[in-house]
Amino acid sequence: STRFFLLTALSTLIGLWVTATCCYGAALATGEITSAIIFQERLHLTVGDKAVTNLGMRAGLVKGDILSITTRLDATIEKPIGECAVTRVDPNSSVCEILSANMEVERGCKVSAPTLKYSMANFYPMAYKLLFGSVDPYAAHEKVTVYIYNIFDNQNNTTKLSQRVKQELINIFAQKKKVHLQQGAIGKKEVRFHPGVDDDNHHLVSELMRTLEVDVFLTGFYTLAQDKINFTFYKYDRLHGDQKLTFQMALAPGAPEFAEAKEIAVPYSPVPRKEYVSCTLAYRSLQYTPQKDERKEIIAREAGKDVFKTYELRRTAFNIISPVDPVIKVDDQDVGFAGKAQVPITLTKGTHKLAVSFKRGYFFNTKDSLLYVSDKCIEKEALLAIQRDGAYEIEALLNPSFDGDNIKFSVYNVSEKKRQVLKGIVRTEATKTVEFFKD
Repeated sequence: STRFFLLTALSTLIGLWVTATCCYGAALATGEITSAIIFQERLHLTVGDKAVTNLGMRAGLVKGDILSITTRLDATIEKPIGECAVTRVDPNSSVCEILSANMEVERGCKVSAPTLKYSMANFYPMAYKLLFGSVDPYAAHEKVTVYIYNIFDNQNNTTKLSQRVKQELINIFAQKKKVHLQQGAIGKKEVRFHPGVDDDNHHLVSELMRTLEVDVFLTGFYTLAQDKINFTFYKYDRLHGDQKLTFQMALAPGAPEFAEAKEIAVPYSPVPRKEYVSCTLAYRSLQYTPQKDERKEIIAREAGKDVFKTYELRRTAFNIISPVDPVIKVDDQDVGFAGKAQVPITLTKGTHKLAVSFKRGYFFNTKDSLLYVSDKCIEKEALLAIQRDGAYEIEALLNPSFDGDNIKFSVYNVSEKKRQVLKGIVRTEATKTVEFFKD
């Protein structure tokens, strides 16, 4: 009879333990497959099955790690027979799904993964906790984009210890393939954030994460005590909420970290607090249904002298034209709508650039019958100068017809019963027309 074999691993995270033989760890953390989660009685495991191993948090594993599988007889662990992806990690165990195997996998087969290398043994537990908390909310196959910002003293100065701790975090996070560090990709994007001053400023955090295009933003500060350093870290997550973590790093009297903690590398420089306004960004698409006698002219305007496009459009027998592939950017940053018609955004007071584009799509009767997409992109830009308080709604109307304005912008003050409050001024610069909205 069919039986159900199930090993239930620890259901809650009860703590963090770290065992290591040296600051840089061994080359590999090695364990074995102890059981399996399968729905029928089988002696062996294959691709797609989930195995339970005795490697867990103690070995530095996180969700998304890839374990190498070798036979129990392979003492040197040099002849892998397959791989499995870690889908759950507990203190002393993990669950991994077998991705590949060139032979049947048995209970007792060995699993191994590179250990995490570190240079600050006393700080490693906190570094691992931050790493684990950053990646665990995401699915095993998802990449997590992380930005590790500065660590400060309690006066918001950057010290030698600040720089050392930040680099240690970067080095540890970089060892995991699931993590994509954004450190070297920000270009001229300015980042100014100070714990204790800005940590309650959710608008600033949202703006930073949108500008940096990251899932997780990490920063923190420390205070000195007689025999330890107290760290407070802030982990801001775009999708899974924010978290505050504290950690005490015990040190021997006279440890060099105390001197590093007092040596200022970059003194605190306060910046004016930005003022924010809440906005809703929306777009609406109009459809155009051409008359039969219009189709010939539309095809000519769309295809021009391209005979292939002309014949392709003729074959479609389209009767509806609708906007497709809309792209909306605010200050050169794409705004994701995720299938929705409107999304909330936060803007600082001042001038912002709004850019909208779309292409014409040709349909027959239904929205699921897309027959042809134009290669001509319709674009328009507007400058928004917002100085007053209030909640604003910014709307872009997309019109695919060949006459009139294809993209129209409107800006409303929601609290004033959607009265349009910013007036449009058309500016012509070279060959581009830019609308300027100013209150």
